[in-house]
Amino acid sequence: MRKVDLVYTRVRTEEKLLLEALRRRDCAVNLVQDSGMVLSMDRQRVTEADTVLMRSMSFTRARYLATFLEMKGLRVLNSARTISLCGDKALTSAALAAKGVPMPWSFVAFDEDACLEAIEQKGYPVVTKPVLGSWGRMVARLDSRTAAEGVLSTRFGTGGAQDHVALVQEYVDKPGYDLRVYVIGRAVGGLRRRSEHWITNTARGAVPERYEVPVVHAKLAEAAAEAVGGDMVAVDLLETRGGDIYVNEINHCVEFARSIDETNVPLPDLIAEYVASGAGGARR
Repeated sequence: MRKVDLVYTRVRTEEKLLLEALRRRDCAVNLVQDSGMVLSMDRQRVTEADTVLMRSMSFTRARYLATFLEMKGLRVLNSARTISLCGDKALTSAALAAKGVPMPWSFVAFDEDACLEAIEQKGYPVVTKPVLGSWGRMVARLDSRTAAEGVLSTRFGTGGAQDHVALVQEYVDKPGYDLRVYVIGRAVGGLRRRSEHWITNTARGAVPERYEVPVVHAKLAEAAAEAVGGDMVAVDLLETRGGDIYVNEINHCVEFARSIDETNVPLPDLIAEYVASGAGGARR
């Protein structure tokens, strides 16, 4: 019997479904709230579990917890490396670029004037986003120098050092939707997110639709997952009106409550099967 610690922030619909799916596979599951965890800086075991399923909603907590739990000899899904790469959009882009995975052109800048000059050289429109964040928050499309000056002055003039890293990407003219491919060891299904707004997050009102993942999309998503060492990730793809396809972002904590009915992809069972199989974990 596999012993699993399911680390959570809140028990959402996803965690309830995962708990049921794991128990159906005779896994002994212990629910552990991330806020109450205290981990010593040594290799002493802190749990009887052999596997930790990391479902913390906090990128910071998940990254540190995964790092220390791996140091203590535990198999963590996803690994600390995957969480660190996926949770930072600049590092995601670097990991994809290192493996030659197709993505929109992008750059990072650390100074307002230098960033503005680089945007002017590339040309408008462009998209700027914080390197840390989710659900489409603080993502802005810049159509002119005036818009760029306003957004960049706010970005560089407030917050801390992490906020003063500007990630700028090519604006991809999508045909009214983007695509999400779920990779649980392999590509297992997908989701089309349709919206009249250029930001197509379901958290921002996009309508989820089922789509049959073609082989070329599946292979691209699997290559993206491999670039970040991801065992179970959601890969967001952008398709141009001309049919080109790029990887946009990779999500290390797969959310599916808003879309599971439409996609008909049994993600809780697929994740539970992967956890129970003993596959994956940190690449050492």
